[in-house]
Amino acid sequence: MKLSDLMKMKQVLILSPFFYPEPISTGKYNTYLVEEMVKQGCEVDVWCSHPIYPSWSVSESKAEMNGVNIIRGGRFNKYPKNPLLRRAVLEIWYTFFVLKSLIFCKKKYDVVVPIFPPSVFALLFPLFKRKFTRIFGIVHDLQGVYAEKDAGFIKKIIFGLIGFVEKRAFNACDHVAYLSEGMRKTANGLYSIRPEKTSVFYPFVTINEFIDRANLSTLIKDGEKSLVYSGALGEKQNGHGLVELFEAVLAQDDSVVAHIFSMGPIYNLLKGKFESERLVFHDLVDEGDLPELLLRSMVQVVPQVEGSSDGSLPSKLPNLLASGTGVFCITDQGSELIDILEQYAHGETATSWDVVTNSKTLVDMLNRNTGKDVNRVLLSKFTKESLVAKVLEEEGV
Repeated sequence: MKLSDLMKMKQVLILSPFFYPEPISTGKYNTYLVEEMVKQGCEVDVWCSHPIYPSWSVSESKAEMNGVNIIRGGRFNKYPKNPLLRRAVLEIWYTFFVLKSLIFCKKKYDVVVPIFPPSVFALLFPLFKRKFTRIFGIVHDLQGVYAEKDAGFIKKIIFGLIGFVEKRAFNACDHVAYLSEGMRKTANGLYSIRPEKTSVFYPFVTINEFIDRANLSTLIKDGEKSLVYSGALGEKQNGHGLVELFEAVLAQDDSVVAHIFSMGPIYNLLKGKFESERLVFHDLVDEGDLPELLLRSMVQVVPQVEGSSDGSLPSKLPNLLASGTGVFCITDQGSELIDILEQYAHGETATSWDVVTNSKTLVDMLNRNTGKDVNRVLLSKFTKESLVAKVLEEEGV
C-alpha cells in the first residue's frame, strides 16, 4: 500500500500555541510539519495562539494556510517579563483554550498531535479520549530537567511540579517522539515511559535551495569575516555568556564582525547594553532571506546553557548543516550534538563556557579557508517525511 493511500483524508488535530506565521523555533517547525501532512492528503485542524514568539507580545493574525483550519485564541493575553510567570500564563491560558475547544468540538480525529511544551493541557486527554483515535506527542523541550541544574530552592519546586505534569502528559500519549536520543533516554528514565512507545526524529531541513540574492549585503558585507548568532535568545542560550564570547573574539581579531539576529526581551536588553560598531544587533530576517543569511555567515554559534543539552535539540541545526556554514556549538559533555558535528566537516564543539578556549577556537575557525560542502548522508537523518509517516500509522502499528 502506498503511503499516500494509508494517509488519505485522515483527520489530524495539532495542539500547540505556536504556529504560522511565527518565524522561528516551534512555530516554524509546526508549520512545516502541517504542510507535509496536507501534502500527504490529510485534513488538518490547528488550535493555536495568535503569534507571540519570540517577542512574547501578541500580534493578531488572520493568516491562513491551504488545507488547514486554524483556530486561534489568546488575542488579549499579556505575558510577563519573568520567564516563570510567562510560562504560567501560557500554560493556564492554553489549557482553558483547549478545554473550551474540546467541549464544543464535533469532530472525531484520527490522530491528535500535541507539541510539548506547554504540557498542562494534556491532563485533559483522559476526559476526551472518545474524540481521539490516537495521540502522538512530539517533545521539543524537556522542562523538568532544569530542576536538576538550578540550585534555587523555589525554582527546584517549580520545575519539580513541571516534571510532575510532563510525566502525566507524556504517559497520556499513545506514542511519544523526541528530537534527540538524549531527550528520549532522559525523559523515559525520569518519567517511567516504556521505550517501545517512544521514538526519535531529528528536526528537519526546511530550506530547499540556498541562494545569495544580496538582500542582506548591507548587513553582512561580501567577504566579511562574520561571526553570527541567529534565532531565539532566551535563558537556554545564555545570552550574556554569548555576548562575552563574541567580545573576546573581536578583541583577538579586529577583522571580525559579530552579528546577533533575534527578537524578544533578552535581545532588547543586550542590544541596549552592548551594541557597537563590530557587535551588531539585527531583527530576525524574513524567511526568504534565511538561506542568504546562512551563506553569508562564516561561523554560526549554537549555544546551550550548562546542563540543558538533554532537554532540547536546536531546531535550526539541520538548516545550518545543509548550508555548509561553519558551526560552533557549546553543549554538555556526552551531548548528541557532539556526535552529529563530528560528522560535519565545518563543525566544532565545546563542553564548557570557557571564554579563553572558546574564543581561540572561533578565531581559528574564522581564519580557515573552507568551502561550503555538506554531508548528504548526515542530512538524510533530518527529514520530515519519516516523522509524518510515523504520526499517521494506524493504532497498534
